[in-house]
Amino acid sequence: MDTLFPLKQASFLITLSKIGSSYFVFIYALKLDVINNLKTAKRCWRFGVIPYYSCYFATTILLALYRPPEDQNENNTGSVYSIPNVFTISSFAVVSEALTELNLISTELGQIALSSSMISEILQWITITLQFSSKINFVLSLGFLAGTCLFGLSFFFIVRPMAKLIIQRTPVGKPVNETCIVMILLGVLVMAGLSDLVGLHFVMGPIFFGLVMPNGPPLATTIIERSELINQEFLMPFFFLYVGISTNFRGINKHWKVALTFQAILFVGFLTKVIACVLVSPTYNMRHKHGLVLGLILNIKGILELIFFSRLKKLMVIDDEVYSQMVLYVVLMTGICIPLIKSLYKHRSRVLIDKSIHEGRERTIQSTSNNSELSIISCVHNETNVRSMIGLLEACNPSKGSPLYVHIVHLTELLGKSTPILLPINMKNKISLSINYPNSRHILRAFENYSDNSKGPVTINAYINVSPYNSMHEAVCNLAEDKLVHLLIIPFHENDQSLGNNVGPTIRELNSNFQACAQCTVGILVDRYSQISMSATNLSFNVAIFFVGGQDDREALALGIRMFERPNTNVTLFCFIIHNISDSTNNNNRSGIVEYKVDDKDDEIFESMLDESLIDEFKAKKISNDNVVCHEIVVDDCIQMLEAIRGLENEDYDLVMVGKRHNIGDLTDEEMSNFMDNAILLGVFGDMLASTEFCNGKVPILVLQCGDKRVKQFEKVVSRVNTLF
Repeated sequence: MDTLFPLKQASFLITLSKIGSSYFVFIYALKLDVINNLKTAKRCWRFGVIPYYSCYFATTILLALYRPPEDQNENNTGSVYSIPNVFTISSFAVVSEALTELNLISTELGQIALSSSMISEILQWITITLQFSSKINFVLSLGFLAGTCLFGLSFFFIVRPMAKLIIQRTPVGKPVNETCIVMILLGVLVMAGLSDLVGLHFVMGPIFFGLVMPNGPPLATTIIERSELINQEFLMPFFFLYVGISTNFRGINKHWKVALTFQAILFVGFLTKVIACVLVSPTYNMRHKHGLVLGLILNIKGILELIFFSRLKKLMVIDDEVYSQMVLYVVLMTGICIPLIKSLYKHRSRVLIDKSIHEGRERTIQSTSNNSELSIISCVHNETNVRSMIGLLEACNPSKGSPLYVHIVHLTELLGKSTPILLPINMKNKISLSINYPNSRHILRAFENYSDNSKGPVTINAYINVSPYNSMHEAVCNLAEDKLVHLLIIPFHENDQSLGNNVGPTIRELNSNFQACAQCTVGILVDRYSQISMSATNLSFNVAIFFVGGQDDREALALGIRMFERPNTNVTLFCFIIHNISDSTNNNNRSGIVEYKVDDKDDEIFESMLDESLIDEFKAKKISNDNVVCHEIVVDDCIQMLEAIRGLENEDYDLVMVGKRHNIGDLTDEEMSNFMDNAILLGVFGDMLASTEFCNGKVPILVLQCGDKRVKQFEKVVSRVNTLF
């Protein structure tokens, strides 16, 4: 070890490790929103209090009962057995980082874990302060605490106003001045030096410095974008190297019985915290399995624990052997907890809600009457998506008999915060959100103007969803379930050309997550040139529906039936009839509309009857409305169907709607995805319609996917089912 890292380079390694750890705790504190986290922690306080004290007292009792012979001297301050609190540390930053890596931070279980760790960490520091204060003079202890508080308050009254001034002088939508960012990053090192100068640990300065900074955009987001990556990839490895060099396992080998007993005591504390979470979980209507996973999450150890242990070693509170055992404990806990969490926790968006509340409620367009309220969630990433969404909402024909209840969700990537949020935009938080997220204010204003000027009643509720892209769909799907939403509309990832090559694939994956998790109907709006917003204001609005068969196409047709009641709206239905060659196929496909793959022949017949019933309803509307047209196109196979669709590109349509899933014949989305870019996301026909091969990609396309629950129109087909069976 001395050959690889000679003594001359020790100071260089220690300096870089301290710089890395300083920036780490600064970024951690910068992301932390203490007030909001404490507000959300109120409903889960038992998970923060009971597991912590259970683990603390269990470890304290066991360490008091077992003291090795060499540690019988009561004045020995180099022993960890006098401070059992260090083993119960459950850091908020470590839990947040682990949840992000596990893609659980936006789940309800992840939110409970964050709230619990926040409470637990506050209790830990209170206990540590009281514990050390009892070992020294009370006056000195009080003076030290007062000095620490004054040091922190000086940051609040000096640094925070300066940071707010920087934000106020930054124009909306413009980046923060680079000089200010550089000065703040250099200020981290200055604050570390000041805290060390006044007798505090050097990380206290960066922690206070980060806590007083306003989190979120634009300032905190820019700071993190400039510093987090280089700190994680370049500086923090020096800290881990320093920890590894400082760890000496030879002492453990010499006293392996003591080390084994010590690890066993720590493992008992680990089990105690897990069992406490399992026992507390029924009080929140949680499954015991989720309580077990929560206990594992709260036992995860990480960087902050290593920083704390290094400080204890420097203060000679613990010796080298105990320090090595504590590092070993951190490694073991991480190695045990992470794989167990991955294997035990199968993704579940809700862990507290009573499922019976929403059980049996179908949330699709077909399940709603044309004379009832239609509840919609409209997701937007930026102002570019607003015009298209407003145009589509207007085409949905809001009226007094069928009003629209629209939830606008502004999707924003989580940067500059450690906790994802889904907040309604109301009068209480409109001012603060307009400062941190100015685009949300502009988006809300546009939809409010539409609501005020719409010909029919449209109620707007706005939300902002700040979350990582890989788990952003969680909160939106939960909102759709709470509000009993029928239709979730999301923009296609290629609509906004300004997203770039990095964000585009991420949003594509987000859209795929929406389709996989949402229980309501999901519509992907492909409108690269915002044509639908201009067409919706024209004297006439022409809609085309390509109907092949299946529940997704029925959703498109059901929405089309709503649309043609709007004045000056023309709806044309193209119903494709595949000529079946096989006699057996003809016998099973009695509706004559389409053959698609289902698991059961009875279900196949029932699906065909539902298709035929909805088409009959559409044709009945044609009798009394001149703006309804139905064309039946007979084709031999799927290739002819695609050619027939291409032949319709000369028609003038303002919106084309189609279902996503068909699985007809041998033409499946999975097989076609090899030579179609978005077949998995849009389906075979949706991908072709959205490509530049159809009308040069200028016609807006709405691809619909029905919710997982089967839509059964018993009123329309029950008589036919009875005669059939």
